[in-house]
Amino acid sequence: MHRLIIIAMLAFAAIAASAQTVIEGTVADAQGKHVEAYVSVAPKGTGNILVFADTDAKGHYRLEFTTEADSVTVSASGLAIGSHTKQVANRSQRLDFCVKEQAMQLKEVTVRAQKIRQNGDTLSYLVGAYQQQGDRVIGDVLKHMPGIEVADNGGIKYNGKTIKKFYVEEMDLLQGRYGLATNNINASDVATVQVLEHHQPVKMLQDKELSDDVAINLKLKNSAKGTVAINTMLGGGAQQAGGWHIGKRPLTDSQAAIGQSPLWTAEVVGMYFAKRRQNMTLYKGNNTGDDVSKELTQHYSSVNSVSLYPFCPTGALMPNGSGLPQKRTFDNHSQILTMNHLEKPNKDTELGLNIAYYNDRIRREGSSVGDQFVSNDSRLLASEAMTSETKLNNLNIQGRYNRNAPNGFVANVLKVDTHWNSDRVDGLLASERTGANPANYGNNRVRQHFDRPQLSVSNTFNTIRNIGKNTFDLHFSAGYAHRPNTLTVGVDSLLQGTSTAYTQDVNSHHIAASFNTSYAIRVGQRFRFSYGVSATANLHGIVTDLDGFTPPAEHAQLSNDLWYNTYCVALAQTYKYETPNFYIGLGVPLELYTQTLDDKIRNDQHGYTHLLFFPSLSANWSISRDLWLNAGANYSKTVGDPGGIYSGYIMSNYRAFQRSYVEQLSETSHYGANASLRYRSALRALFANVGIGYRRTHDNQIYGYSYEGATSVVQAVDQPTTTSSYSLNGEASKGFDFMRSTLRVFGGYGLSESERLISQRLYAYRAQSLSFGGALSFSPFQWLGVVYTSGFSQSRSYTEGHRNEAVSAKSSTQRLSMSVFPTKTLTLTFAAEDNYTNLSAKNRHAWFGDATAKLKLKRVDLELQLNNLFDQRQYTRVGYSGLDIYTQTSQLRPRNAMVSVRFKLL
Repeated sequence: MHRLIIIAMLAFAAIAASAQTVIEGTVADAQGKHVEAYVSVAPKGTGNILVFADTDAKGHYRLEFTTEADSVTVSASGLAIGSHTKQVANRSQRLDFCVKEQAMQLKEVTVRAQKIRQNGDTLSYLVGAYQQQGDRVIGDVLKHMPGIEVADNGGIKYNGKTIKKFYVEEMDLLQGRYGLATNNINASDVATVQVLEHHQPVKMLQDKELSDDVAINLKLKNSAKGTVAINTMLGGGAQQAGGWHIGKRPLTDSQAAIGQSPLWTAEVVGMYFAKRRQNMTLYKGNNTGDDVSKELTQHYSSVNSVSLYPFCPTGALMPNGSGLPQKRTFDNHSQILTMNHLEKPNKDTELGLNIAYYNDRIRREGSSVGDQFVSNDSRLLASEAMTSETKLNNLNIQGRYNRNAPNGFVANVLKVDTHWNSDRVDGLLASERTGANPANYGNNRVRQHFDRPQLSVSNTFNTIRNIGKNTFDLHFSAGYAHRPNTLTVGVDSLLQGTSTAYTQDVNSHHIAASFNTSYAIRVGQRFRFSYGVSATANLHGIVTDLDGFTPPAEHAQLSNDLWYNTYCVALAQTYKYETPNFYIGLGVPLELYTQTLDDKIRNDQHGYTHLLFFPSLSANWSISRDLWLNAGANYSKTVGDPGGIYSGYIMSNYRAFQRSYVEQLSETSHYGANASLRYRSALRALFANVGIGYRRTHDNQIYGYSYEGATSVVQAVDQPTTTSSYSLNGEASKGFDFMRSTLRVFGGYGLSESERLISQRLYAYRAQSLSFGGALSFSPFQWLGVVYTSGFSQSRSYTEGHRNEAVSAKSSTQRLSMSVFPTKTLTLTFAAEDNYTNLSAKNRHAWFGDATAKLKLKRVDLELQLNNLFDQRQYTRVGYSGLDIYTQTSQLRPRNAMVSVRFKLL
């Protein structure tokens, strides 16, 4: 038996060895002196780097890879030698390079090409060229790459465009939750990051239907393929005195700290990436404020599922976010557990299962001052101090089948989402009216509890078939969602000694289904006509009941019991003209749109039918290989919505009560136009884009506001209103060989013109916003890395004739981070940050300091974090919302320290 096992193991090893090519050798100059160099290998005729390696102290390199190509291109590059390539047969062999020193001008050109390679619509970023010593995961390296932007929520953009797919070895394991990959796959395991421009994920449409989408693919090193990896991290720490909970102390005490000792953090991450199977399973938890739930954000969906939105306009008023990272403001107890598995029975078929669970208890504390516009000579000031506790339990399950072959496409996705969440808030409200007719409304103690569970289930099926030169597409999706929510509020008037209790129950159902089919006809080589029929149905069941509110005498209804349903049958028509460098498309769909309303309380049944026309025009011009112009225009119209048909009052929050029913359903026309210019040069590592946009909406109804003390009563009014908005934005990024630096700049301007109805008087107003900033990262020495980021924003709103009286809200952020590398195993990072706001009475400048020390040993990585070194306890920001100005002050975590150890189990 032992002999059989040994023979089987030897046979397996022989098979594995036969499937892998090993090329090794040395890089030396004409005198035989060893030189430093990057050595990479790619299939002949492509820029897709399979693997790369640095030469060691003796100039030796070793490349192990697998490819079906007959020949490969091996390149050796370096600052002192330029670039040298050799084409050899795809077999294991020894390959030595004898290189000559080259001029600096040639070095610069060559090294740039080495960092980013272009092959058609594929750009390959060499990870090793951008990775710094302190970078642990691939997400750290992405932030250094020119043209790639990583947002605070983990979303990725390439040259201003949001990516639509994220692959690991050409497989979409995570289905849009790619934060799991960027925050957990080791940077040292990735050879290249590929950007796929004009990406068409459906194989059978790749030569038939042009796409302007962008995708990212991670090419792993061979050592990371087919190997189970389990990484673990454990950590603990302490912070300065803090600890609090609702009701523990007076709300007026603003010195208590957020969070409590001891601090802890833990994670276990398991990964497996092979040709036919992938898996990523992990657990993460902490009470340090780190938002691990961002890794579960779904940035795109693999199929076009129905949108499920059970009606609920109710919610608790919470301490608003500060705009700072969550780890500075949240007292949390966060945990996520996720399992993602993908099986590939053959090269065209995939079976996937994604399960994600998120549990959290979040405590926040803050105060806010709302400076609300009542008239040109009167404003309402409402000051609130609040503590809140949010409990979250979210479970998402998704199973899918996908067959993506050159001769056909089939996909089916089943989704189940359930949430059982709640909010509890304790607050103190003080309010007064200033200006004409001033009044003081006293202080109120407010307690809120919002129970907000939700369940949704959906299934989506899609198939595409080629019929000769033409294409047939069939899509069906159906789903159900239920949301039984309850908001209870208790208000104690400290001035009058009275108490009021409100209870708002909302029980809503949403049933949705959509069916569409299209047939695309190709006429010649350049024309493509598409025709289709679609049908959609949305059924909304809404039952609400409000207790404790005294409504205006003319509208005394406090409950709703109705079904609001919409049905649509549409004829879709699309006409496209395509050449290799130019595309223009015209969409002219016609919709027969029917609405029914069954209001059981009012015994009111209505039906409405509309013929709607939604034209759109889009164009794309490839001016050159590196320059594109995009433009588009569209018109659409929406008629009615669940938020505009209820006749009974609903408590939006304890300070706002709303009814939206009028005899005529709302009709909103939308007009839009946009244009963008994009440039990219892989050779120069230069990326830039600029865009302009225009939006205009015309509505036959407007919401009217009236104030009773600090409480607003909102009703829909039959009065037309128009809103227009204009936008201009741009950004650029450039990579330099000089000091391995990357520069990024961005800016934007926005203008909107709108109207607001207050106390039966219409106010026209404008809102302006301006923002700009940049980032610079560079390494002046091998032992030092520097990152500087800066951003500025300004906004203001004003009514006609009062522009000079408007106050501008300005804010800025500057952050300087310096990483020192005393040795190849030790990284010391120091960061200082200034956050400024101009309208705050105090704390206009909030300074933060952080420091980390990372020590990489043979088997473990040690890390020490020192956070909020300046012990900043509060942060204030000010901003506009329409004509209102809001000031938000958040309590912060005090100075704290964490020690963690990271190691591999497998």
